[in-house]
Amino acid sequence: MPKLTLPVRIAAASIFVLSFLHTVFWLALALFLHPDITIQLPYPLLRFLLGMFSLAGVAGGLIAIGLFRARNWARIAALVFGALVAFFCALGMLVLLVLVFGVLPVGGPEIELHSIDFLRLFIVYLLVFSLAISWIVLLAKKNVAAQFSSPFADAAIGTKPTCPKPIALLAWLMIISSALSALSWPLILGRIPAMLFTHIFPAQTSKWIWVANIALFLLCGIGLLRLKRWSYTGTIALHAFWLLSLLFTQLSPKYDQYMTACLNALEIPQTYPFLSHLHFPQWISALAAAIPTALLIAGLFYYRRAFLETATESSQH
Repeated sequence: MPKLTLPVRIAAASIFVLSFLHTVFWLALALFLHPDITIQLPYPLLRFLLGMFSLAGVAGGLIAIGLFRARNWARIAALVFGALVAFFCALGMLVLLVLVFGVLPVGGPEIELHSIDFLRLFIVYLLVFSLAISWIVLLAKKNVAAQFSSPFADAAIGTKPTCPKPIALLAWLMIISSALSALSWPLILGRIPAMLFTHIFPAQTSKWIWVANIALFLLCGIGLLRLKRWSYTGTIALHAFWLLSLLFTQLSPKYDQYMTACLNALEIPQTYPFLSHLHFPQWISALAAAIPTALLIAGLFYYRRAFLETATESSQH
């Protein structure tokens, strides 16, 4: 086994344990949720979402194994994984604070808030958030990065160049997200309308928009892995388009109308009467969508030169 310092091994072990607990919890919830609890819920949709959410733990487990084997791709993936975990924990803490101070409109259902339960959940989010930040700080250090190597580093000399690891990771995420979007088509994506900027499209047009988006994400992801120059520009343009569209959508006066249309399409008011009364401030939705996408675009510009140089070198082979 590669020689790794104790802090790195502890970080890898914590990622593995946390990922394992995440997978077991959400998978068990998806498989064994009591039917009496879900009488008023769209059970197929709920099981699908819980099952998909549990897959994040599988990815974390694979990353942890890669860290134990001192693979550089795993270190980079762990940095991305840590950033995502930290972001969603921060978002969870923000939502808890909003719930404590009240987000239900006048006339909505009354909810008994147990402060001690919210406090316990907030502490859990805070601990996981702190843990994720510690992964990022540790694995970003130069002396830690020196402990990791690619198993193909020596073999790659004199062979055709490959996509830079961070961009390859993004490419696979785009491909996987396209596959998950296609799988969710009967339950979610094929039923909800599309809203681009401030225009809500009818059902038939929306389906073509979602199909085009799935195809573009898949095409750009494959193009990145194959070091196609157009794919890099296309990836930046695709994410920039959705970033601007989501900002305009979520800050638009029509956003409540759009959310109502989505809830009705998924039959939420009939099966989730409680959720139909929840209204979060629009700026929370806007920030939740804008921050990770903006950081991703910034990262794309940061690695642009390295990708283009590799693509040029690949075309010469």
